[in-house]
Amino acid sequence: MKKLFICTLFVGLALANTSCSKDKQVGIMNDFVRTYFPQAEILSTIKEGFDYDVTLNDYTQIGFDGNMFGKLEWEEVDCRHASIYTEVPSTLVPAEIADYVNRIHGTQSITKISKDNLGWDIELSNGIEIEFDKRYNVVDFDD
Repeated sequence: MKKLFICTLFVGLALANTSCSKDKQVGIMNDFVRTYFPQAEILSTIKEGFDYDVTLNDYTQIGFDGNMFGKLEWEEVDCRHASIYTEVPSTLVPAEIADYVNRIHGTQSITKISKDNLGWDIELSNGIEIEFDKRYNVVDFDD
């Protein structure tokens, strides 16, 4: 009986938190767009579970990773088909990755970036894809 009560309480708190956190998540997405893409507006938002896929009116694609506790972080920014923001804002790119790109691929810009627990993936304006581990070491290179 005690286990049932605890499970019921946990599910109830999770559901209550989800409804409250939706407004918070929308605010996080809006703040992100205003900060990094001030000349664009959100065109569409698609929710998949706790994750969101956002398309801006210049066709920049942004993926947000969420959880049941309302935490929301960007996990991917894709500017490959964008009309205003044709490269990922430099403030979203770790300095180590930006330094590597400038040193090795000087004239290329980063048009797509994604991150996860294992590291980072980027795509350059010439189509080259580079994968980095958590310590920003190149682990894969696809041209």
